[in-house]
Amino acid sequence: MSLFSQLHLLPRPFWVLVGATFVNRFGVFVVPFLALFITRNGNTAAQAGLAVAAYSLGGFVAAWLGGWLADRFGRNVTMAVSSLAGAACMIAMSQAVDWRALAALAFLTGAITEAGHPASAALVQDIVPPEHRVIAFAVQRFAVNLAWSLGPATAGFLAEHSFFWLFAVDAATSVVFGIIAWLFLPRGNRTAREHAGWGHAWRSIRANKPFLALFGACVCIAWIFRQTNTTFPLHFERNGLPLHYCGLVLALNGVMICLMEVPLAAGLRQWSVKQVLALGYILMGASFLIFLVSGSLTAFVTMMVLFTFGEMAAFSRQQAYSASLAPDDMRGRYVGFLSFAWCAGNTASSALGMPLYDHHPVILWTINAVLGIVAAGLILSSRRSKAA
Repeated sequence: MSLFSQLHLLPRPFWVLVGATFVNRFGVFVVPFLALFITRNGNTAAQAGLAVAAYSLGGFVAAWLGGWLADRFGRNVTMAVSSLAGAACMIAMSQAVDWRALAALAFLTGAITEAGHPASAALVQDIVPPEHRVIAFAVQRFAVNLAWSLGPATAGFLAEHSFFWLFAVDAATSVVFGIIAWLFLPRGNRTAREHAGWGHAWRSIRANKPFLALFGACVCIAWIFRQTNTTFPLHFERNGLPLHYCGLVLALNGVMICLMEVPLAAGLRQWSVKQVLALGYILMGASFLIFLVSGSLTAFVTMMVLFTFGEMAAFSRQQAYSASLAPDDMRGRYVGFLSFAWCAGNTASSALGMPLYDHHPVILWTINAVLGIVAAGLILSSRRSKAA
């Protein structure tokens, strides 16, 4: 089946969601510039770091809250409320000055705005048949990465005039997404009140060994992925390379995803989901081993190419594989629970990876490779799978 034929089979509500997601992600202006905004208000870099960390901590609340809301009240309602309330939080944050107030608002904003993500993933699972989910998630990732490629550049121009416009445009795109979600997207599956709690979902998750294996794999991959925006640029600088090249190398990731992930997903459609997923994990982790040999610009480019091929192979399949393991009435909570893995991996990677790099970078690159192998082993060793 051709790529065009596969895309044509995706339902109309999915394309509405993809378009709205592009608008919303294009307008994510504040997060990349949040630390700079806080320091320009007279706060120290350390205080800005705490405030930015508060936004990430809000993700733990978002995973718990968003998963429950998506299953209990519906996907579109959750996305709409999350986006509209998040817009209000953005405007409130634009008026704060002291880092303590900014940290509190950042935590609240992270908890509210990120709560819509489990509903979005669950809606794709609801409206797209299992055999088309890999290509659907690849298309959605294309929209997100294209928006991320274009949005920060626009945000930079706005920030030169006034930081308030970052918050205003971010809020405006959230409002647009919220209205579209409320009016034009389906509610998807909903769960009766007596079965909508986390206790009911936890009993199911605890007995779902393949999903727990995927959870462990995601903790490992979140550690690896976080290194691309923590130790990667630091290693680039310490090797005496011009920083403007670092931005270009990082941008290569988004360009490759936009150009290649959807065709790659279509081309590998008949391959075993678990095997391709495992191969992607290994590539992501092993790509850092290049730094054991060289710190040249060519090494950084080669590392990013290998890493991106691994990411493209893994991430859309990871979402489809997760969907195959989730009961129909618990999809929101399953997606939310998997978000805990990413929060935990990101937090550990940020807190431990940087100090480890300062003292033993060779050990860090080796750990990244080992974690990729561990993640692959967890996936391949799981017994029950509808996807593979």
